[in-house]
Amino acid sequence: MSLKAKIKAGAESLGFVAIGFTSVEPVPGLQRFKGWIDAGRHAGMAYLASQRSLETRSDPRKLLPSCRTVISLLSAYPPPRDRGSEPLPGSGRIAAYALQSDYHDVLTRRLEKLVELIAEMAGRQVETYACVDSSPILEKGYAQQAGLGWIGRNSLLYNPEYGSWTNLSELLIDLEVDPDLPFEVDGCGECQLCVRACPTQAIMPDRTIDARRCLSYLTIENRGVIPVEFRKAMGNRVFGCDQCQSVCPVNKKTRVKTREPVIEDFPDLAESISLSEEEYKLKYRHTPVWRTKFAGFRRNIAIAMGNSGQKRFIPLLEKALTDSPDPVVADAIAWALKELI
Repeated sequence: MSLKAKIKAGAESLGFVAIGFTSVEPVPGLQRFKGWIDAGRHAGMAYLASQRSLETRSDPRKLLPSCRTVISLLSAYPPPRDRGSEPLPGSGRIAAYALQSDYHDVLTRRLEKLVELIAEMAGRQVETYACVDSSPILEKGYAQQAGLGWIGRNSLLYNPEYGSWTNLSELLIDLEVDPDLPFEVDGCGECQLCVRACPTQAIMPDRTIDARRCLSYLTIENRGVIPVEFRKAMGNRVFGCDQCQSVCPVNKKTRVKTREPVIEDFPDLAESISLSEEEYKLKYRHTPVWRTKFAGFRRNIAIAMGNSGQKRFIPLLEKALTDSPDPVVADAIAWALKELI
């Protein structure tokens, strides 16, 4: 068995569902990324436009000077559960990827074990650099170049077997490994369902997302107020948005298995607005929901309450308003009260 085959088998034994190899150059998707930045579609994520960000994404050897191969690895997560009906009135909604343990922690541990396996296979210590979502590397471009799938209209990587219900990670290594063939089939065809289904029309014609309009960005990465024009479109979403993925025909035929989530997918809004910061930490610290922080979580909960039509939330919101010194949260609560009164 070749070293490449051994690495793939080792990665699969650790829980990765697809693995591909590619050379460092040429860097795939670089011009599209720069165009996205120039158009201002990165919203408040100024770090993406920094000189370091652009230089590193232009050459992964800025992360690992000895890098000779980029290994792209795919992990699958369960899609939203089919409840057969909408959640009870007064419930929020959390995006499917955030219902399990924080994938950053899970994938980092898997990559650490994979490095140990590769060192045993190679018969020497190998120089590596692990990337899990937050590293400055054009991961979707490398994944397509490594044969793992195509980049869909909604900017997500689509794998033929697992759709877009996946998380990407990469391992830069100093070993020369024969690259895989790129994935060249466009599985989207003429389909525009995700474009039409996006609640805020955030999907651009060039298969990028305008983060200034995207509910995933606005409810997670955004630390400020959510623009009033997008609050109704949030509905009961309190963390992320699965709309463009849920309507996708490819995603309806995937082999990802459903399993019980670590946290509830439809959290009770009344209970959620009443959580103390310590209670929020205990409940969500080891899940992706921690990313939005306590203030962002309360902001999102308040807007979902305002969209609920449930007048029973008025006393809870009034109490939360007196308890919240954060101006962003206070703004969301005041808006919610105006909607309900």
